[in-house]
Amino acid sequence: MGRRAIVLLVALILAGLAAWAVWNFLQNVESEAKEGQNIATVFRAGPDGISEGQEGDILVSSYDSDTRCQDENLALIDAGGCTVQKSTDQVEDVPADAIDSEEKLRQVLIGRVAAGPISAGSILTGAQWTEITADIIPLSEQIPSGKQALTISTSNVQGVNGFVEAGDRINMIITLAIEFDLIPVDFEGITLPSDGTGEETTSTETDADAETVVLTYTRYVLQGIPVLATGREIRPDLEAPPTVEVDDGVAAEGEGEDVPAEVQGNSTIFTLEVTPDQAERIVYAFENGSIWLTLVPTDFVEIETDGVVIDNLFGGDLAEEIFGSQDNN
Repeated sequence: MGRRAIVLLVALILAGLAAWAVWNFLQNVESEAKEGQNIATVFRAGPDGISEGQEGDILVSSYDSDTRCQDENLALIDAGGCTVQKSTDQVEDVPADAIDSEEKLRQVLIGRVAAGPISAGSILTGAQWTEITADIIPLSEQIPSGKQALTISTSNVQGVNGFVEAGDRINMIITLAIEFDLIPVDFEGITLPSDGTGEETTSTETDADAETVVLTYTRYVLQGIPVLATGREIRPDLEAPPTVEVDDGVAAEGEGEDVPAEVQGNSTIFTLEVTPDQAERIVYAFENGSIWLTLVPTDFVEIETDGVVIDNLFGGDLAEEIFGSQDNN
């Protein structure tokens, strides 16, 4: 072996020894630094944070199923997909009620939801979680004794453009065609109301005394009807305890897509609180006439009206104004 080769080999050996010496020195420095610190185990929110209402059960399940999330040396930037991540921190920087073990993690999170948003990398504590208190109360339990729930539907215009909300009260106006045998045959010259075909009917004698006519009549059929629900939104129960909305953080199937009105409910689909007699009257009205709704104030008092026909539409006796009193003939 030549002298130059021997010199090169010695140089490489010395360089290796120097590198090892530096690494060993740094390890010793790190060990000494750690010996002077008190390190505690903590659990942090993942890179995406935790949103308000997320269920602790789902977060614990996600943590258990991903071993990366259980590596306390994993950097936050590398913890994508972890909603909860095991980590460490200096004892003096850890909150008093911090979750410091997997046992405590399950104890605190299972059966609870996040009381508010938790930012990425924040240490998880017991105060950040609250029990789920949202109860689903069947609509039937909100119907007073002796009443029933009846659902109707109108157009936006006839239904006050969707401004009716659960808990409001409404009035119902009906327009329907009624047959009358009231017009005397000798009351000549009167043009009778439309027969529904768009053509006017003139008075012709069909028997000795009267003529059958179809009269269009508009009047309140019911007033002050309580609204139990609009669409799928039920009237609030003022005596119910506060509730927490639950968000599992996972998009439901089809979320973000347009949901058909028949699925999500329509603001002009109303579920009313009615008596059996009112239910019959409402169904008859919808089956036989045209319905309009009015929204009334909280201090509404039912009023009596006479209804409207063509003869009093303008506030007087239309036939008499046009043809004069028949007593003058």
